[in-house]
Order: sequence, then C-alpha cells, then structure tokens
Amino acid sequence: MTIVEGELRAALRAEAAKHRPDREAMLDRITRTSMRTRHAAPSPSPRLRMTGAAVAVAAVLGGGGFAQWALAGDGEPNPVPTPVVTVEPTPSGPASPSTTGPSGTPSAAPSKSTRTRQSGQPSPSAAASSAPPADPAAQGALWSDGSVVPGGDSQASSVVTVKTTERLTALEVTIRLARTDGLVSRGGSQQVPGASVTSTVTEEPDAIVYRFVLSSGDNLEPGTYTFYARYIHLDGGRDAGGDSYRATTTTATVTGDFS
Repeated sequence: MTIVEGELRAALRAEAAKHRPDREAMLDRITRTSMRTRHAAPSPSPRLRMTGAAVAVAAVLGGGGFAQWALAGDGEPNPVPTPVVTVEPTPSGPASPSTTGPSGTPSAAPSKSTRTRQSGQPSPSAAASSAPPADPAAQGALWSDGSVVPGGDSQASSVVTVKTTERLTALEVTIRLARTDGLVSRGGSQQVPGASVTSTVTEEPDAIVYRFVLSSGDNLEPGTYTFYARYIHLDGGRDAGGDSYRATTTTATVTGDFS
C-alpha cells in the first residue's frame, strides 16, 4: 500500500498529539533525580541549581515544541509556554559594622565636638593663677602698713599706720611682738586726733600684745592714724620677723608684719 505525503503528515500529526509531553510529570521526575544525585556530587549554589533546572525544563519543553513543529511542517513552531524561574539575589555580604548599629539598622557615624579657644586668650585657670594675690594689708576703704622705727641702741617702736576713706564708727588695732632676749615693753601710744582711744599691754608667754580700741560713741573721720608699740631690746638691734599686727573695723580687717 502506498501512502502519499499528505496522508503521512496527517498520521504523524495525530501520533504527536497523542504523545504530547506531560510537563508536571517531567518537572517532578527532574526534581527526584536532582535529589538522588545531590550526595554524589558537590552541591552547586542555589543560583546555579535553580538555573540548571530552568534550562533542563526549557530544553525538554522546547524539544517537545520543536518535534510538533517538525511534524506539522507548516514552518512555524506551535507556541509552548516557557516556565519562568525567579532566583532571589544572594547578598554579597553583611553590612559593614561601621555603618550599622547593634540592631542592624544604619547608624550615623559618631560626631566629635571640639571647642577651640581663641588664639592668645588664656584659659580661666591660667587667668586666675596670673591674677595678683589679694593684699591682706588693704581691704575696701581700709589700708595699713607696718614698720620699725629705731629709738637708739636698745630702744625701738613698731609702728602701724591705718588709712581710711570712709568714716569709722569702730576700730581695734592689735600689735603682737614675739618674745626675744631682752624684750621689755615701754607702753603704747597713738596719734588719733579728735577721738578717744584706750590702749593696753598684755604679757603673754610667747609675745607682748598691744591693743588700741576706739572708745564707744567716738567716730573716726576719713584720714591717716598711727599706733606705736614701744619697747626695749638688747644692744645691737632686734629681729622683728615674728611680729605682726591686725586692724579691724565693722566692715573690714587688714593684717601685716614689720619686715
């Protein structure tokens, strides 16, 4: 029996339709085969494994489409849907610890705050240390000075001068002479015009103390006032390095020595 070309094409087309590939079965078979061979060879990376599966599926399904096109002989292959496999990109690595915080979220770089003092401007501590020390012999409106006035080979006076620019309602001046060989008090005196001042001399174990006190009810006008502690010492002079004085008003106190 002779089969013409048209009948042959029709018969091949019918057979091809009967044996159309089952895509679901083929995918399942490919998956099982991949699982069986996983332990036989090093496992490729997820990206390569998914890509290889996609290529195999596309090759099988594409081959089925190519067979139908050869059997149809109409010059155009039948459209076969191509499966789309999405492969998630693999992170290239963890974020740099310098740009992420403890929770993994980006954190700002630490900022530094600096303060620059203007050139030539001293620091507060340097300015405080360079300030002149307070003068204990002057305070407010009160100023004082101590000196020794010789009175001969064996006599002298320790003199305290007090100046005030304000009116004084109270004043006490104390002169303390340290004990030295041959020291004997000759009493105290003062130059305080217009006011009454009482003076006393007290003998102590280590010093002779002269006190001058403005009488109650008297006032001192602004001016200069002088107080004397007179004494006898050994011939040849006396060391006054241990002597001191103090002048006190209602608002100020000044101190000093006779060096």
